[in-house]
Amino acid sequence: MVIIRNLRVTSSMAGLLLGVGVAVSAPLQAAEKSQKTTISPVAFIEMPRLDDPVLSADGKKIVMVQSAVDWAENERVDAYNLIDVETGDLQAIPRSEIEDDSLSAAQWSPDSSGFVATLKREDDEKAAAYFYDIESKSLTKLFEHPENVSDLKWTNDGRTIYFRMRRDEKKTKEDKAREIAPYDVSIPMELWRYQQDEKISEPVLAGPFSVRHFSLSADDSQIIYSRMPEGAGYASHHRELWLRDIASGRDTRLTNNGYHEAEAQLSPDGTRFAFIATVNDRGEGYYEDNLFVQTIGSSQPKLLLPNEPMEVLDFAWNKQGSEIYILGNTGVRTDLFRLNLDGNRLTRITEGDHVLGDWSYNPETDTHIMLRTDARSPGEVYIKRKGGPLEKVSGIHNEWTEHVRLPEQQVFQWTARDGTTLEGLLIPPVGYQSDGKYPLVTITHGGPRSSSQFGSWNTSRYASVLAGQGYAVFLPNHRGGTGYGDAFMRDMVGNYFRNSHLDVMDGIDALVTQGIADPDRLVKMGWSAGGHMTNKLITFTDRFKAASSGAGASSWISMYGESDVRHNRTPWFGGAPWQENAPLDSYIAQSPLKDAWKVKTPTLFFNGGNDVRVPPTQQIMMYRGVRAAGAPTSLYVAEGEPHGFRKPFNQLFKINTELAWYAKHVLDKDYQPVLPPIEPEVEEEETEEEEEQEIPEEQKVSEETVQ
Repeated sequence: MVIIRNLRVTSSMAGLLLGVGVAVSAPLQAAEKSQKTTISPVAFIEMPRLDDPVLSADGKKIVMVQSAVDWAENERVDAYNLIDVETGDLQAIPRSEIEDDSLSAAQWSPDSSGFVATLKREDDEKAAAYFYDIESKSLTKLFEHPENVSDLKWTNDGRTIYFRMRRDEKKTKEDKAREIAPYDVSIPMELWRYQQDEKISEPVLAGPFSVRHFSLSADDSQIIYSRMPEGAGYASHHRELWLRDIASGRDTRLTNNGYHEAEAQLSPDGTRFAFIATVNDRGEGYYEDNLFVQTIGSSQPKLLLPNEPMEVLDFAWNKQGSEIYILGNTGVRTDLFRLNLDGNRLTRITEGDHVLGDWSYNPETDTHIMLRTDARSPGEVYIKRKGGPLEKVSGIHNEWTEHVRLPEQQVFQWTARDGTTLEGLLIPPVGYQSDGKYPLVTITHGGPRSSSQFGSWNTSRYASVLAGQGYAVFLPNHRGGTGYGDAFMRDMVGNYFRNSHLDVMDGIDALVTQGIADPDRLVKMGWSAGGHMTNKLITFTDRFKAASSGAGASSWISMYGESDVRHNRTPWFGGAPWQENAPLDSYIAQSPLKDAWKVKTPTLFFNGGNDVRVPPTQQIMMYRGVRAAGAPTSLYVAEGEPHGFRKPFNQLFKINTELAWYAKHVLDKDYQPVLPPIEPEVEEEETEEEEEQEIPEEQKVSEETVQ
């Protein structure tokens, strides 16, 4: 087992960690422009990423966040970019103007003169609100508080900014230094507003509760918000919706049902509200993310699309309130839809092998803005104006894709052993020839309430890198995932591994039958729920020649108790492990750990040291079980990382380590890891005092990594 402490690997160190030779790459941009090359791990991580495009009120400019890797600092650094919608001209706001490394989504002022954002600059103790003026290119602090401010929203007249902030406990630094905070208790969030004219801030919603999400009415006279009780251990289903009348200060409770209503928005006339909830029309839990509309004063919401196989990700009312636009996941794609409320008629308004995200809608101009991701691009900004097509606005990946050989991505369908038709994505290797069989890497998605979709640019998957290395990549959408309707997603109710693992194996067998996959060169990997699936499959079959499990569960009893989420997992087992007559047999039967003695597959394990979603104890137990079974294995716990590696060197280490593992156990050859052209700092060696303690290695690892 290895603990990764803020890993920054030098060229000389990488050979020791990976046990193979070292090759240092130049950036992709330095490659010969006349010669296309496959994408390297370094180039994959270095790719610029776009987030949070926001259209100005006048429709002329877009502000977005663009991130890039700083290898020397071992982090991704954000910057704001402006795009002229008509010309496509891009203007980067200098980093010296912003200083904060991780930027929030910007919010345009109603007059489009600039935008407001939360920043934590050098002299700030907490994140404060700043205004960037487009014409003067100046940044001005508007207000700050003892706690971080977030979720800024302008009123239509531009005179008021609403925001959320944790309650100020008014403790000194000395008080906090002496205090041990109670476990599982968070400080409540309050709603405040800043008055531009008076330059004062004041609380709007504060009390023995926490404000989770809020939205202003079209005329700014009301606020719909979700309220969670103050206290320990509350989960998302404890939220309920309330309505605040701003003039009178009166609060009205809108719901009392335990649905966990999300993203609630008032209709333009203020008589109804819509929300997303994971329940059916009877309020029963564990269903797709469905869309509901409820009349104010009524106790019952209406489920709008009870039979539509779609996961509702986001929505917005049109100006008249007669229609709702929906961002919907339909499996391997995400598209925009329009729902006419009079006849409940659903119309798809975009179509393609793509994923649309970071979407927002302006009802005044009937304009949509979004990121579009596909096999050729990890995300560019697109706009859709009234009655028009999708128009590409940004082009930061244009030159990059001209000089790199990217694989194709296609839908692959197969029939499960019980006759169910399933689908996923097949990514043939770069240079694919139809007369050959290829090593196959199967990557299952996280969630499990999600799906594998076109693009797959996540650093935990890096499908285009694998295809460039000669692997075919299979991303199956097994039962238990979203985008295919309630029955498909609810297959896990009562048994997490009822059909999901069999679906994956049936898809692999179909690829073998079609002559695409070599049955003697199979690999399994995945992160989070994809790690759960990997842990299950290596105990179920020895057909995989190599595997890698990231943040995977091994013992569901401890996983349920330790993780920061529990409510949506309860249906898998039929109850909580600590209730009277708890279904402990169900928890044990579904735990991969009990079958770890069967594992023969050489398997890597990864986890973040600060992961609260899947604590590292899960992988520590699975690793020790596999090691005891005699299978080749290693575990890497990255110190300080949450439920997904964020530091570029940790991401690169995982990719290089996995590629070396697959090359050794599947291809029977060496892999030359690719590293950035930089010699970063290395963590200091143990002190003499630490060495003299002579703590047994196993005990030492346990003490340093178990949270």
